[in-house]
Amino acid sequence: MIKTDKKPKVLVIGDLMIDAYLTGSCNRIALDAPVAVVDVKEEKDVLGGAGNVIRNLSSLGAKVSLMSVVGNDDNAKLLKHMLDEVETKSFLIEQKGRKTSKKTRVMSGNQQIFRFDHESRNNISFDSVKKLYSKLQEKINAYDVILLADYGKGVLTKDFTEKIISYANKNNVKVIVDPFGDDYSKYEGAYLIIPNKDEAAIATEIDIDNSDRLLDALKEIKNKYKTQESIVTLSEDGVAVLKDEKLSVLPTVPLEVFDVTGSGDTLLAALGFAVALNNDIISSVEFANLATGVVLRKAGTATVSMEEIQSDQVYLDRKIIETHLSCQVK
Repeated sequence: MIKTDKKPKVLVIGDLMIDAYLTGSCNRIALDAPVAVVDVKEEKDVLGGAGNVIRNLSSLGAKVSLMSVVGNDDNAKLLKHMLDEVETKSFLIEQKGRKTSKKTRVMSGNQQIFRFDHESRNNISFDSVKKLYSKLQEKINAYDVILLADYGKGVLTKDFTEKIISYANKNNVKVIVDPFGDDYSKYEGAYLIIPNKDEAAIATEIDIDNSDRLLDALKEIKNKYKTQESIVTLSEDGVAVLKDEKLSVLPTVPLEVFDVTGSGDTLLAALGFAVALNNDIISSVEFANLATGVVLRKAGTATVSMEEIQSDQVYLDRKIIETHLSCQVK
């Protein structure tokens, strides 16, 4: 396990949203149209996007701050209330004419039937960027790490992202990015970018079909975008890490996958938590793998606690010992 001798101070900047769930049963077709009818039994709203990163950080015990932009609407009011519930220090800009993001999923049991989105995807205004950057300059020394949660909704514009990373580097604050899109140039100089294998293949223009090509992609990300570390997530196969110019693949906890929703948010949060406490990249990724393994066994947008991670670590250690003993017997 990583060292957790204090509560890390983490700043999250990115696209906030509400994940809404309408859950019920579906066993009939509408009379007025050939569509399934879901009898809704439960309605639930949770923090999504950058908000889910915050939920996971809070659950792990971090001191969390947030910078983002929302609209001047009822969804923004709900978001602020939800952020208060997880004790987040929020600096939110209300931009006129902007819609606060909300994704509503219609569920039949654990199966998603339909989703509809209410959001703005255009870049935030120059004035909003100016206010956010001014606040960052004022508070930069209060943070151990900065996490950029980019979902392509317009908060992390190219100009703003470059300013964040440049200023953070000048103040020796590490920046970890969950990227969006195929142009990573705006993330240049970040401590770490976290693409999955498909995203890494597009960003590096390398067809990742074997270990050698995976290693090439890791090196390309580090060299091209000047990151200090380089990793690529491999879904159920774990996380690939560039260590001393060699490939290391750290596996996930070998337990059943139930739902992948929000697992990337958990990985970002757990990595940020570990790095903020000055753990090395291998230890940080191992910790993040355990955290992600927990949420993969939960339905919907979920969080992970330190107790759950420690429980999985005990399980993993036991399986390793059992395998070792089995090999000795043979």
